[in-house]
Amino acid sequence: MRFSAPFFRSGLFALCAAGAVLAGCAEPRTTTTPEGKEAPVAATGPKDVYEARGNAPFWNMTLADGALSVETPDGPRMARVIRHAYSEGGTRYYEASDIKAALTTSACTDNMTGQVFTDTVTLTTATKTLRGCGGALVPPTSLNNTRWVVTAMDGRKLRSGNFVPDTDDSATDENPNPAADMFAPTLDINDTGKISGSDGCNRYVGGLVFGPKGSVKATPVGSMSTRMACLGKQNDIANTFSPLLNSVTGWTTDGTHLVLQTSGGKTIRLRQVF
Repeated sequence: MRFSAPFFRSGLFALCAAGAVLAGCAEPRTTTTPEGKEAPVAATGPKDVYEARGNAPFWNMTLADGALSVETPDGPRMARVIRHAYSEGGTRYYEASDIKAALTTSACTDNMTGQVFTDTVTLTTATKTLRGCGGALVPPTSLNNTRWVVTAMDGRKLRSGNFVPDTDDSATDENPNPAADMFAPTLDINDTGKISGSDGCNRYVGGLVFGPKGSVKATPVGSMSTRMACLGKQNDIANTFSPLLNSVTGWTTDGTHLVLQTSGGKTIRLRQVF
């Protein structure tokens, strides 16, 4: 699954507020408890925006404002008002006229990215059944075999962090598009936790090993680092990034972002690229 924008926010959004019924909201259904008694289930949906996606074929589903929308490569976007919302056996259901979404709280691994999400999602339309993942991103316990691009350093946002690095080199030494100011540093972490990448000007190898559960160990810098002269903004970014990277002592995640923490209390924020 490929992401074109920051993705996946989850929670509970009330489709029917207390004392009021929004357009398209249904009365709560009932479900049977283990004792055989019926218990009301509130017609609730995700807070803000809930998204789910799947592969083969690629599809995207959004739940927000009492409506359900679906996009697939083989047809126009479908947007429908949710008519029924209920829960049965640990699965939340959202039904529209010709679409039904089933959200089960069960860990789901995206088979393209390897990312894990809290929900397994099944989407049924009049012509097909689609399966994928949704809900919150489950924080990784390891960063091995991942690739990242910097979006902010010490609170300073980088516009170039919105661009994917050059596809011919996972950690390019050169600026592929000077007009776009594509100077964002990159971070590649191999299968043993060792790093390489670009500081926005020169390539670097080594210096840190990322361990599990937020741990980081300093190691010698490798001999493959380049020594190109860079000017202006490119040089400024490189000179800011390198000292911060060298002082990284730990890592954590914030939604879909990786946050590197330094000994001086500063941070580097990165988004994952594939």
